[in-house]
Amino acid sequence: MMTELTFTRSFDVSHLGKSGAKQHLVANDTERAALKKDFDLLSLENLTADLDIAPWGQKGVKVEGRILADVVQPCVLTLQPVPSRIDHRFSLSFLPADAIAADPKTVAEAEVIVVYDEEDPPEPLEGNSIDFGPILAEQLALALDPYPRAPGATLEETVEEGAENPASPFAALSKLRDK
Repeated sequence: MMTELTFTRSFDVSHLGKSGAKQHLVANDTERAALKKDFDLLSLENLTADLDIAPWGQKGVKVEGRILADVVQPCVLTLQPVPSRIDHRFSLSFLPADAIAADPKTVAEAEVIVVYDEEDPPEPLEGNSIDFGPILAEQLALALDPYPRAPGATLEETVEEGAENPASPFAALSKLRDK
């Protein structure tokens, strides 16, 4: 869990213009070490991002990005190092908070409708700048394999179909029922 913000990259959107801007961001050694610790990685050799930042609608900003990173995670079964190359694309939109609040509500105020195949709603844009550091850290976390497995790593104990698992708490309960 992230304890303090060590990876920051502010971008002033007030001077964006109609053509937009491109940013190439590279995390330095200190920032990578903090991210490595925050995400329990064995290694984070590089972290770069290419961003296309463009105006979106009247007041918004659209960010199309790509993160590249070389990470080593511990195997969930053996704790052996599992290296992987991350190549993750993402898209985010930002609107000033007052513009988000002005959007018409579709159903009762308390009800939330989740539609999985639609884009995420815009993030609030606070002031005239966007800090891409926490955004890239979040996107890295989303791109990490939640259950990295070393090649050939398997669970030692297998249960045959129809056989009773002696380690199961229900096996002990079924013995009590049979008495």
